[in-house]
Amino acid sequence: MLNGPRIDLLSKLPYEIAIYILGFVDMHNLAKVARISRTWNQFARDNEVWKSVFLYQKGWTTSKALRSFINRNYFYDDNNNNSTNTNNGNRPLNWKMLCHDRKLLEESWTTVPPKHELNGHNDSVYCVQFDHSKIVTGSRDHTIKFWDLLTLQCTHTLHGHSQSVLCLQFNDKVMVSGSSDNTIIVWDMDTRQPTMQLRGHTAGVLDVCFDDQYIVSCSKDTTIRVWDLHKGTLVRTLMGHRGPVNAVQLHQGQVVSASGDGMVKLWNVSTGQCVRDFIGHERGLACVQFDGETIVSGSNDKSIRVWDAATGRCRKVLQGHTALVRTLHFEHNRIVSGSYDNTVKVWDISTGQCILDLNDGHSSWVFDVQFSASRIISTSQDNKIVVWDFTRNQDMRLFD
Repeated sequence: MLNGPRIDLLSKLPYEIAIYILGFVDMHNLAKVARISRTWNQFARDNEVWKSVFLYQKGWTTSKALRSFINRNYFYDDNNNNSTNTNNGNRPLNWKMLCHDRKLLEESWTTVPPKHELNGHNDSVYCVQFDHSKIVTGSRDHTIKFWDLLTLQCTHTLHGHSQSVLCLQFNDKVMVSGSSDNTIIVWDMDTRQPTMQLRGHTAGVLDVCFDDQYIVSCSKDTTIRVWDLHKGTLVRTLMGHRGPVNAVQLHQGQVVSASGDGMVKLWNVSTGQCVRDFIGHERGLACVQFDGETIVSGSNDKSIRVWDAATGRCRKVLQGHTALVRTLHFEHNRIVSGSYDNTVKVWDISTGQCILDLNDGHSSWVFDVQFSASRIISTSQDNKIVVWDFTRNQDMRLFD
């Protein structure tokens, strides 16, 4: 049979089916496919094949909001017509180019990237969140600052809290911030003006989160409070921790909390009942994140733990920091953490290994970290905001 006639099965199939099959081939082997014959080369260049390859990769996404602004080479044209007069919003994406550049971006996470410092706050910077156009930070100087993500210049400074701004979260319409002044302020993102101030906690508000219905806040007073996002009324108070509740995360009707008492708890927002305790950390908790299936927590025992939310089982213990793990952010297979050892570390969640150690960004405690596909932003007691840029000076905003 080895010496008998050979049949090119792929070429005998209808074009659409051949393309569908090649959509399951990874990038490395697709390059080999292209060298087999002219017909296979044509298959391997098909834009739909590369679209399947891109979308198969875990965590690889594109931002629809930026289609009108990005590099024109990211758009597919059968006639190789890259005219800037073409409406990018109506053109299909060039998925092969996207795969190539997204792979380069992923590979850049193995080496220390260039960094940029933002200076403007005159005291410790406690919290940060960013999107494709802006960075928002809160500080011990009582202010919230907005920064342009491209120019890294401060565009607005908000005054509302009378003490340190310890936490914040925003979306396109609303921002919620919490402070040492025991209050929560709800802001209009269009006007950047306060719309409500929520009072009820008897000590500093250490973390806040919200969805379309609820605001959830936690405090040094050991309680978690659930508020109506639209009315600002208190819905219920969750009690069960024996120490300050340092962090909360809300996801689809469930809240995960982390406390100085060393406990991680999972709560049902609607009933206020504690669903499960997660026991394993040897000292108090400082940070937690939850995506519905996985919980990741950081502690004063210098470790990060990865938990199964459904069973309470600890999957992994990540060790490498030499002081309190103050902050973390995880997405897909990556965790980024910040510590009182002044470092920011990047971890592979599947192996538990530290893959990148950023130890020359801050001269004091790291208070908060957030990351996207192309950058990490960290804040610190040293008053600085550091932007770690993995893009190699390419316009890769489409991937954030």
